[in-house]
Amino acid sequence: MSARPKDRGQTSYRTTSLGGGCGGLQLSFAGAGEVPVLSLSGEFDLDNVPEIERFLRRHLGPFFFKTRDLVLDLAQVELVDSSFVGLVVSLVVRLHRHRRELLITRPVGYVRRTIALVGLPNVVPVFESQEAALEALAAGDPVIPPPFAAVPAGDAPRVAALS
Repeated sequence: MSARPKDRGQTSYRTTSLGGGCGGLQLSFAGAGEVPVLSLSGEFDLDNVPEIERFLRRHLGPFFFKTRDLVLDLAQVELVDSSFVGLVVSLVVRLHRHRRELLITRPVGYVRRTIALVGLPNVVPVFESQEAALEALAAGDPVIPPPFAAVPAGDAPRVAALS
């Protein structure tokens, strides 16, 4: 674990690496309410997904889901499997029980397609930026999921018209 000085509104910074370098976790606090933002990197499957919750409990306390919203930043994640999806759903259920939110930000590539395929954006709001997610939480209203596409509008493949 390492600590770094404050950086652009983040009050603390904690990191760890998981199972043979397969995945990494970095926790920071951002926004006016100091919302925990968990930035993940690498691959998350059955072997290391349980470490995500252990990391959260170790750094936020065993009952973090009762008192805090949570943002998962997936910008650096390359692979997720059903165990990751299961963890996200279980976190959502526990957070919602206490009127708290879980938001996902910046999924890309295979991860974006996977979460779209399983319908996760119907359960968890997915935002294109951390700033948009933090603004939605700061509004204080229930978070309404923004529109989500498996492929972002600017990245859609172009098909030449046949004539």
